[in-house]
Amino acid sequence: MTLLETLDKDLIKVPLSSAEGNSVIDELVGLYAAKYGLSDSQSAAIADKVKAREALGSTAMENGIAIPHARFSDIKKNAVMIGVSRLPVAFGGKEGTRIFFLVLASDDNPSEHIQLLSSIAKVASSQLFVRMLLSSKNADDVYRLFFE
Repeated sequence: MTLLETLDKDLIKVPLSSAEGNSVIDELVGLYAAKYGLSDSQSAAIADKVKAREALGSTAMENGIAIPHARFSDIKKNAVMIGVSRLPVAFGGKEGTRIFFLVLASDDNPSEHIQLLSSIAKVASSQLFVRMLLSSKNADDVYRLFFE
C-alpha cells in the first residue's frame, strides 16, 4: 500500500490551525474522525495512542517534516492525513516542523504500515516536492501535487 493509494482530499488540511505538536495530532485525527464518523471518545483514543508513540521518540525528520504514526486493532481504514503549517511547530526535531503526515494503520497487516511509511519517506526526500508542499494554499493544491 502506497501513499497514493490512501490519499484522500478530505484528509488534507492546509493551513493547519494548531501551533503545538499535540494539537496538530488532535487536528489531523479530527479529519479522520469526521471522515469516518468516529465518536469523540474514539477520536481521543486514537490521538492518545499517536501521542504515546510520539513520546517514545519523535518522528520529526529533516526538511521540517514529521511522520507521526500508530497501528490499531480496530481502525476502520488505513489512512494518511497531511497537514501543512504556515509557521514551524516544535515537534521534537532539530528544526521546526511544517509538514505532517499522520499515518493510521491496522494491526492486521503490519507490512502495509511499513509500505506507507516508506512511500512517505520517498516523497519527503525530494527538496523540490517539499518546497511545493510548503507553497500549497489549500488541500486541492496538495492533492494535485501528488496526481499531476
